Amino acid sequence: MLSIKKVYWLHVLFLAVFLMAGSFLLSGYAIAETAGGEQMPAAEEAAPTLIPGDPDMGRKLYTGEIRFQNGGPPCISCHDIGVGGLGGGTLGPNLMLPNEKYGVGPAPTNPLIAAGWINNPATPVMGAVFSRKNVTDEEVDNLRAFFKSLPERTSSKTGVFVGVSAAGFVGVLIFFGIVWGGRYRNRCGGTAHEAIWRNYGGKGGQR
Repeated sequence: MLSIKKVYWLHVLFLAVFLMAGSFLLSGYAIAETAGGEQMPAAEEAAPTLIPGDPDMGRKLYTGEIRFQNGGPPCISCHDIGVGGLGGGTLGPNLMLPNEKYGVGPAPTNPLIAAGWINNPATPVMGAVFSRKNVTDEEVDNLRAFFKSLPERTSSKTGVFVGVSAAGFVGVLIFFGIVWGGRYRNRCGGTAHEAIWRNYGGKGGQR
């Protein structure tokens, strides 16, 4: 005869294994997708073109370590480029990948990384923010210099984020399971058969 405690924890264990397996699968898919999208370097590369801007200052603007002059939010709050503890936000596109919607390349060569477009974009979220809190040409130069200093394609942190989220969910599930399990055992007497008999055997849950 299985006790309610054993039955409950079997369900918790099953859910934990299922969620963690799913997170690892998503992580593996993201890594494989990144590896598959990498391009082989050209046999002869053109001489690098010098661009204005300070890459270190651009990194700080991107991550929010320093704020934009007019108070706009940091890029990392909506965009991912593979830096930061868990990567960046997912509301906007990954800036280090080609943007198929607008037919442009990644950030280092993306013509939309410009003050004129950022301050008056065709997207409602950015438009509502940066039309009132404009970025400056100097800040955009710093951002472009930072993007130029990064590898052509960075590893996705989506799998890490999913794994952490799944682990947190399992932890919350276990916590509430301990609290709920103790109360249920005290109310139902200790065995699954006894609980079923009381709930469905015509006694209406009365002991």
